[in-house]
Amino acid sequence: QACLALNRGDARAPLRAGYGPYLEACVIARDEPGGAMVGGANLIALQHEIDGATILTANLNYIFVPPSARGLGWFSRLLDALTAAIPSMLAIAPGDAARRALVFIEQNDPLRMEADDYASESAHSGIDQFDRLRIWAARDARVVDFPYVQPALSDDQHADDGLVYSVMGAGGATLDSCLLASHLRGFFGISVLKGAPLASDPVASRQLDALAIACRQHAPVPLLDPRTALRGLDAGSARELVRSHRGSLRDWLRENLHRYGRKFT
Repeated sequence: QACLALNRGDARAPLRAGYGPYLEACVIARDEPGGAMVGGANLIALQHEIDGATILTANLNYIFVPPSARGLGWFSRLLDALTAAIPSMLAIAPGDAARRALVFIEQNDPLRMEADDYASESAHSGIDQFDRLRIWAARDARVVDFPYVQPALSDDQHADDGLVYSVMGAGGATLDSCLLASHLRGFFGISVLKGAPLASDPVASRQLDALAIACRQHAPVPLLDPRTALRGLDAGSARELVRSHRGSLRDWLRENLHRYGRKFT
């Protein structure tokens, strides 16, 4: 409710001036008008001007399909519909700047989870943590090789450094650091901090400062394709990996890149 309230009223003008055009939305999907709910999502759509080009991004904060509707293709249909709707959410005409938006997602990093948390989260969602990564990797999600930390969502919560940050639609082995900086500024400033100044949050500030340096140096951010590594990971080796690995999923993917001498792109 706090995020959606920033779409209108006195708060909108200063946020739009600071972060550019944006819209936060909650979506419910039904199998027919007034019918059963088959999915839902929350996202923020953002518009950026990078080197004279208009680029659209979205942070897909969550997307779900209830167990009763799974296995019927609703997830893909909902995801495709959301991605296609991003230009219109920002009042951009289809023939104007309707290039496919980059869609960023957060996922649990299974290698940063305790075994009990891994099991309970998998049971709660009905999806194994590595299977969740495979689902998104099959939809072209690439892991952003940047030490991403989600700032605390409220005063009584903590920052979360146990997440994998990925992007769909980038179409290459790197991501423009200036674009990632602009995207995270809007996402942190609106969805996470809910209009509070970015400078008030040291977790957000550290990441944005690092990206500002990379932007000035024209240093792109690497993207890691997890498909090959995940494909060779069966249930037994996944459990052993969670038990024994001391780094992050990004570390493990880079180790695989080095070990096999190939890029997953």
